[in-house]
Amino acid sequence: MTAFVNPVGSFNPLYYHREYSNDIDVPHKESSNIYKQVALVALPFLSLYKPLSYPISLVMGTTRIYTFSNQLISDIQSENCKKISFTVLQTAIAVIALASTIFAHPIGMIVTTSQDIIFELGDLVQSLKKGDLEASLVSLTKIINNAFYLVLICHGGLELSIASFAMQAITLVISSRDEFKKGRILEGCGNLLMAAVRVNQGYSHFKLLQRQWEIEDAVKRVVVGELHEKWQFPSDHLPVGIEVDGVKIISWNVLNNAYMEWVTTKDSQGLNGSMISDLDKVVQSNGLTQRDLIVVDMVASMMNSGQVVALQECGAPFLEALQHKLPSHWQMVKSFETPRVDQDVILFDKSRLTYRSDQSGVTRDSYPSVPNRPLQNALFSRTREGHGRDIRVINAHIPGDPTLPIREEFAKYVHDIHVDNQITVALGDNNFERDEMVVAYEKMGFSDFNFSMHSPWQTNIDPYGKHSKAIDHFFVAGGDFSRDLTPDEVLQNGNLRETIALLNGTA
Repeated sequence: MTAFVNPVGSFNPLYYHREYSNDIDVPHKESSNIYKQVALVALPFLSLYKPLSYPISLVMGTTRIYTFSNQLISDIQSENCKKISFTVLQTAIAVIALASTIFAHPIGMIVTTSQDIIFELGDLVQSLKKGDLEASLVSLTKIINNAFYLVLICHGGLELSIASFAMQAITLVISSRDEFKKGRILEGCGNLLMAAVRVNQGYSHFKLLQRQWEIEDAVKRVVVGELHEKWQFPSDHLPVGIEVDGVKIISWNVLNNAYMEWVTTKDSQGLNGSMISDLDKVVQSNGLTQRDLIVVDMVASMMNSGQVVALQECGAPFLEALQHKLPSHWQMVKSFETPRVDQDVILFDKSRLTYRSDQSGVTRDSYPSVPNRPLQNALFSRTREGHGRDIRVINAHIPGDPTLPIREEFAKYVHDIHVDNQITVALGDNNFERDEMVVAYEKMGFSDFNFSMHSPWQTNIDPYGKHSKAIDHFFVAGGDFSRDLTPDEVLQNGNLRETIALLNGTA
């Protein structure tokens, strides 16, 4: 499943909101100045462009201080102690809000929104005293609206953002009605149009929430126990695939024969007696097994579907057999040209992509906590100019020690190598589940809507709890469009769909 995961983080709401009327005029006063009226209509639309939120906060925060300072001078001249005290307090809050905006922008938003709530509480009290039920309901709606936004700032979350957008729309519709009643067509139309914008934003976030539910359902843990002969697939990992900007990419940990004892002797995942161990029979002097040949045929099938196939845990006999199976328009990029017990490789379609060897390579210092661990990255250009941006594929088999900061180290490497005019796809056996990897990417600087995570289905069995888990992922940054491939798109021949059902507990 694909989604922008947790795009609404705490202290980083997706939209900007403040009661601009409290900046331009003291509460309980309505402006007849046409310039102020135009500003009140225009500012919410300008704030839709999120980079403007900070400068708008600075300008309107300064304006609010100026407005209350003028009111304070007027109150002092009137010698009304009660008004003076209230205005002094509000001026001080406005100063604190501006200072917080300068030094800690989200805190400034919290202070400003809290002050807006205070103003509306004052309006509510006055309306209740007058017995004006309609005005009281309007004030109560605005209080709830600002309260939702305040909680959204502090807590974040898609559910809260949807509720906040809904309250925004309701409040704006009510304000629009009131403006039309007063004959203020410009303000009424502006509020009504902004209400439509908020409804559209709320709907888009509801669709994201639905997608999030689908993701959680797809990757939820299911205790599958020891499957043994029920597992009719030649690796302990299932392949996964995506399409990003027209390029189909498949990733698979094929299981290196060097680690076969974990399946047979140690039976760590309950797969001894499965297809994996049944086909672990040497058929050539170099150590090639029946299982290797099956895997080679499956990879050949994947090359019929995709343009890039990234493999992890490849042994030397397997790679030799795979090389002979490559079509003439396909090429293999190895982590190392000299024979290794274990390495990662990337296969690609030369008719669609050009390998940029000068900007590709293998690093051995990407995991400071695990020195000399290799990490492969390959940059590809489209063979036909103008058919899309360059794609950098980072093929990783991340070490699985949860006591080390490995996933953060990997995420930092991805963050540092990514550039804005390229698509970065970090894939492979991550050894950590989806949520853990998302947190790592966010910690290293990826946030908001600038990345997506693809975890199409469960891919592995936990050796301790014997539950299914999704640890083979795709991270995508810079792509305009990406989607999961279906099981049949990933592998045309084999028991992939049936094995997915086995891990989901639906077989």
